[in-house]
Amino acid sequence: MDSIFFWLGALVVLTLVSPLIKYVVAFVAGRAIGAEALAAQPDTIRLIEPRGDARSDGAAMRRPSDELARLGFRDAGLHAVAEMPGVLVHLMAHPDEGFYAAVYHHPQAGVWFDIVSRFQDATSITWSTSKPTGLDPRPGHPMVHLHGQSPSAVFEKARSTRPRRPVVPAGSTQAVTIFEQAYAESMAYRKGKGITTAEVVKMAKAA
Repeated sequence: MDSIFFWLGALVVLTLVSPLIKYVVAFVAGRAIGAEALAAQPDTIRLIEPRGDARSDGAAMRRPSDELARLGFRDAGLHAVAEMPGVLVHLMAHPDEGFYAAVYHHPQAGVWFDIVSRFQDATSITWSTSKPTGLDPRPGHPMVHLHGQSPSAVFEKARSTRPRRPVVPAGSTQAVTIFEQAYAESMAYRKGKGITTAEVVKMAKAA
């Protein structure tokens, strides 16, 4: 559920210059760029009721949300992120099979979605249609990138490749709490670890 949380603002500059220059910048100032980008990210987030005019942005999310509903995912609400103006998140849960889904709308990045399974040993796995960021995965929380694939294809991949270990039950009423908690845990790890120069270089290549 944390694919949304790596819009590292300092790296936007790297997309505005020539490839050679951005790689040089990444090599020379990678750790400083990573530190500045992480410092700009909030430690925690709150999901709130979207403004009335923001709901029109949710129309672009309707196709993946509708297809996920046909696959058995139940609605857990459309939410705005208080700390990220313009971002919308539609949460869903599949209680029968122990999956959550999050459909995102970002003003610049558009629409993508995650399907997530959480395990009783405090690990998780995410199948996401977001593009790879270049960040190394958090230990115990891998992310499988399936950019451009449909909800049906991603869900089938999730069902067929999910590790065989006890799953934490998924429910609509817990979705907001789980989402906010997952963000806080992920960001605490990222800020504790930092972003390496090698990761910044990979992000520059992916930009």
